[in-house]
Amino acid sequence: MKILILSASIGSGHTKAAEAIARAFSTVGQSDVEVIDFMSADVSRFNNLLKRLYLAILGLVPDLYDRIYRLAGARRVGPLTRLIWSTLMYLPFNRLIAARAPDVIVCTHPFPEAAAALWKFLHVKSARRFILAAVLTDYSLHEIWLYSEVDAYFVATEEMKSELEKHSRLQQKIFSTGIPIDLKFNRSRRSTTERALLMMGGGLGLGSIEKTLKELNSSDEKIFIRVVVGRNEKLLATLKKFRSRHSIEILGYVDNVIELMSRSTLLITKPGALTMTEAFAMGLPMILHAPIPGPEALNAKYAVDNGAALSIAGGQSITALVDELLNDRARLEKMSAACLRLSRANAAADIAEQIMQLAKEAQ
Repeated sequence: MKILILSASIGSGHTKAAEAIARAFSTVGQSDVEVIDFMSADVSRFNNLLKRLYLAILGLVPDLYDRIYRLAGARRVGPLTRLIWSTLMYLPFNRLIAARAPDVIVCTHPFPEAAAALWKFLHVKSARRFILAAVLTDYSLHEIWLYSEVDAYFVATEEMKSELEKHSRLQQKIFSTGIPIDLKFNRSRRSTTERALLMMGGGLGLGSIEKTLKELNSSDEKIFIRVVVGRNEKLLATLKKFRSRHSIEILGYVDNVIELMSRSTLLITKPGALTMTEAFAMGLPMILHAPIPGPEALNAKYAVDNGAALSIAGGQSITALVDELLNDRARLEKMSAACLRLSRANAAADIAEQIMQLAKEAQ
């Protein structure tokens, strides 16, 4: 059985989810699995141009992501918007199908999912059939993911499953598995260092990191701060010159997030769903700030409402909040316990097992 997992390198979360699922497939005896970045130049120079254009505009229009989501979900123009996106992505997808002939396609981003859904619609009688699965990588449901050609959905929460059931056709399978992360993320790996902060801004190094670091300079507490700026080379160079009254370590893109989380007391981050999910599994309390409007704001609401995080809003001082938490061990422990209650660290394995079962039933 040939399995394609299609992601999109817009941020790192979608790719990390795809890679976690691929590793999980190996544990159930499935070796013919390929992860493909659907927005890479190798797949399509046009797709890659769209990605680069989006990332360039994002710096000027921070709520661009939200605007796209709102447009795709609008009652009157939403279906047309989704059709345009799927049409733009169709030809690169068709080339992938011709070259790979997969039995199963798993999408961790709505762009390849849109193209796959259109292909299935146009080739409903084709002998080159495949099971199409969509793995939603946020803590809220949005219409941009909704296509009747999807065979199976995997969502983060039971609430999302219930909401999706209202929009789906009877034949579609919906599983509440959680968001897939590496199985190595778990509470047992934590050996908390006192007063150690971890600051992250996702793979793109977003989230007002420089501003936050400057604000923390006013803290009277003795803090060790690690800052991960991802692939944001400009920010990395700027922060390397930053002089802090605290002990700080500035890092670019890293592959040892588990180790960094295990040595931290508190995580300060924008509310990307994958980072949040990893923190849940590690029992790591969070301060969430600078969300990209739209899904990230809803991600933050989910974590805050469930007691796993605090959110910076308005003119609130992040320094005061950090100082307060670092001096309130009972509150930190309560937040850590809330993280663990939300954790579904086996999501990747559950998704792999369910897809294998669906493929078996389809034979």
